[in-house]
Amino acid sequence: LTCLFQMIRRFLQFVLAAVFILSGTNKVTDMVHAETHKFLSAEAPKWGKVWKPLFQNGLAKASVDSATTDMLTLLLLDDGSGSYKIFMKNIGILELAAAFLLLLNIFSGFGAFLLAATMAGATYTHQEMKDDKAVVPGVLCALSLLILILPSAAPKSGKPSKPAAGEKKAK
Repeated sequence: LTCLFQMIRRFLQFVLAAVFILSGTNKVTDMVHAETHKFLSAEAPKWGKVWKPLFQNGLAKASVDSATTDMLTLLLLDDGSGSYKIFMKNIGILELAAAFLLLLNIFSGFGAFLLAATMAGATYTHQEMKDDKAVVPGVLCALSLLILILPSAAPKSGKPSKPAAGEKKAK
């Protein structure tokens, strides 16, 4: 049964990695699918309107001065143009990094955690925007969490296995 769960986990890792490599790449560049990139670029200001106040309020509560808050806002969310393309590209870079971590079995748990957190944020964003697209990131979040729950392949220790009760040890 453990072997079956490991196979399901590995399958989910590859499927989610493929989904997020495509999704992240479309957020970073228009070279994969120009229409999708254009659509995401048009949606990004809506995302920014949800996250900018949360980001700035969080920094204010952490007693970060206004100059630093303004600088971080420019670097991470928007360059002042109102397009929030920087925010979109940063999300795409995060999705790409997490997708590649999913493919490295030793880091797959961390990649799954990053994707689950990102998709929880995406679900929140779509709920706040009151659109009907919140289901997809919610499902992707659940699948990412499933990777964290399912067992990964056990590392081989190189030690010989113990003989079962009543068996003689081989010489």
